[in-house]
Amino acid sequence: MKKKPKILTKDLLTEIDNLVEDIQIKGVLSQKQKINSIFAENVIPLLFEIKTSVEIENFSQNDLREKINFCLANTSDIVDIDSEYATFYSRIRVLRENILMRISGR
Repeated sequence: MKKKPKILTKDLLTEIDNLVEDIQIKGVLSQKQKINSIFAENVIPLLFEIKTSVEIENFSQNDLREKINFCLANTSDIVDIDSEYATFYSRIRVLRENILMRISGR
C-alpha cells in the first residue's frame, strides 16, 4: 500500500486562511455581486475543503490537484470579468504550486 505524502504545514494552512479572509474582505468592500457569488459558491468552499483535507491528512493527490485547479480556473474567469482580481489569481497559482510541490514530495 502506497503511503500518502505528508503536506501538513502551518504555513500552507495559514496561506489558505489569509487568502480566504482577503477574498471575503474584498467582496464586502467591492459589492460586485457576480464576482462575489463565484468566490462564495465555487472558490472559497473548495479552499476550505483543501485545508480540511490537509489538516486531517485525508486526501488523494488527484483530489487535491483537481480542487486547486478548479479554484484557479474559476479565479481566472473572475479576472476575465475584472482584472482588479488578478492578485487573487496569482496567490491561488502560488498556492497551487506549493500544494503540487508538497504532494509530489519535492
